[in-house]
Amino acid sequence: MDVEKKAKELGNEIAKTEEYQELERTSKNVQENTEANQMIEKVQELQQNIQFAQQSGVQPSEELTQQFNDLKQQMNANLTIQAYAKAQEAFNQLMSDVNSAISKGIKPEEDEEQ
Repeated sequence: MDVEKKAKELGNEIAKTEEYQELERTSKNVQENTEANQMIEKVQELQQNIQFAQQSGVQPSEELTQQFNDLKQQMNANLTIQAYAKAQEAFNQLMSDVNSAISKGIKPEEDEEQ
């Protein structure tokens, strides 16, 4: 049995799932929505600036933190971004379930103990 072949088969099956298809659809919608795309890029930039300040041992400015929080609220109100976030969460759950199933295949005795 070729493990890589089985992994490719699994990947093909995952690509057929509703969760993956919805993630692809909502991702495309975000990419095509200029406002949503710009919000995501800006929040990522602000987040990097905050992290850089924290890693440098400096408290991020209140203005920077407020800008970040305001933009996060705007993102949470954007229906396109909401749909993408929901699809991402569902896909992440699917992948977690797949990883659990793989782990049970590797160590089936641990599954029996629980």
